[in-house]
Amino acid sequence: MTTLSTTKIDLLLLGLLLDRPMHGYELYQQIQAEGIDAWFNVSMAGVYYSLGKLRDQGWVAESRQRGGRSVRKSIYRLTEEGRRAFFAAMEEQAASQERVYLDYDLVIYLVNRLPLQRAISLLQQRQEFLAAEAQRLQAALAAEREKGGSPLKLAILDHQRRFLEMEQDWLADVIRDARGEPASDSSSRGTQRGLMLLSGDLRHYHLPDLIRLITSGKHSGTLTLTDGQVVRTLSFEKGRPVCASCLRRDEPPTPPPTPEQVLEGLCDLFRWQEGEFTFDQTMGCEEWCIPLRLSAEDLLLMGCRWVDNWTIIQRLVPSSDTIFEPAMTAEDLAQLALSPTERQVLEAVDGVQEVSTIARSLGLTLFEASRVFYCLAAVGAVRTADLDKIRLRRVFREIAELVCDSTMAWRAPGDRSCEEMVNERTKHLPLRLHQGRIEDQADPHLKTDKLVELYHEFLLAQLEVVGETFGRDKARESFTRTLQHLVPELQTVAKRYGFDKLLTK
Repeated sequence: MTTLSTTKIDLLLLGLLLDRPMHGYELYQQIQAEGIDAWFNVSMAGVYYSLGKLRDQGWVAESRQRGGRSVRKSIYRLTEEGRRAFFAAMEEQAASQERVYLDYDLVIYLVNRLPLQRAISLLQQRQEFLAAEAQRLQAALAAEREKGGSPLKLAILDHQRRFLEMEQDWLADVIRDARGEPASDSSSRGTQRGLMLLSGDLRHYHLPDLIRLITSGKHSGTLTLTDGQVVRTLSFEKGRPVCASCLRRDEPPTPPPTPEQVLEGLCDLFRWQEGEFTFDQTMGCEEWCIPLRLSAEDLLLMGCRWVDNWTIIQRLVPSSDTIFEPAMTAEDLAQLALSPTERQVLEAVDGVQEVSTIARSLGLTLFEASRVFYCLAAVGAVRTADLDKIRLRRVFREIAELVCDSTMAWRAPGDRSCEEMVNERTKHLPLRLHQGRIEDQADPHLKTDKLVELYHEFLLAQLEVVGETFGRDKARESFTRTLQHLVPELQTVAKRYGFDKLLTK
């Protein structure tokens, strides 16, 4: 018989039912009464789920028993097959060779992404929690001994106490290493030094992403990059670049002739496709460091403009049919030193048009447009559009523009009065018609349901104006024909978001 499907909750319930038959709630009450839920993660829902599985496997039998007020309860008892399953599973678990995983190790793996002082503060909070838990367990252990408690329960409490003591000692070493301090016990090796170092190879890390990690986390420290011959450093204070240096390994350090050469060296880094880097939060500015007078965003823009390799560009602009949407507020965008071409491209980004479409409309080659999108994406001004929002924007744009086009047969050439009336009624919305085309300035951070509300409100106002101007029948005819002219994919989207029900509102 196999025990591969026996979980630890299954094993617990089989063991408890070994004593006597019980119903599900009674089993959970015993788990709480014995304090099992203090050291083993189990819920009432988990108990009932496990009982159903054990019953289906034939390891427990379920019978119905009448209780108070004629309520019938399910009573579970162990079958002979279940008894054998329990002993087989116990033998397997007692001699377990299952690997031990400590979930908190995930925090340690990622801790160098946090600013140094913030990381230490959080680790200290964890340390305080462990100390409080150890005190609680020590008190529980003393109380259990005083009342002559079960030796098994005493062993479990002692196991937890010893584990927490070991965890505290280990975490103390981690904190010391994060600070760069020697271990309190010279015979203790602790963990590896350089705990807070972030290092790697530019073949696997994208330099703009690395810089944005440092700036968004408001890190302080020095980023060192080398290709084996040239060593360049970029130092940060609370996420802001403050100084940079450049030297060759085979030459003594000398002051660079001009700050411009240092900036050129930094910009050249963005074209590197390989090279080692280290970000050390304990390292300050180098001796020959040149002060910088620019923001992290301006540094990213300046460096990304040097990129002229498709392989690097495709890290952020994977193909010509990529669709971007705005990702910054107007206030944040105003702080960026964008070039005229970058502003043109940004103004054309609407979460609907592809890179190739925007390139054609602005008279740019695909490579030129992709380079601009690479810069805008690297600095966080645009981001790859959400697929659902792309479809939603497309269907709204198609409906609004097709309804506008459909009225051309009923109005004089060049007459835009209908369009002006729509814009007047919806002036509180970030949407407007301009020569029959939609200009969508909706906040890119809006959730889909809020975006749907905006689009519904605009279209209802548009249909209302068409009805008042040309008659309700023509408005209904225009809208019905518009929905029929949508491609099948957009017809599905229109139904999903309730556009097809607008005339019934």
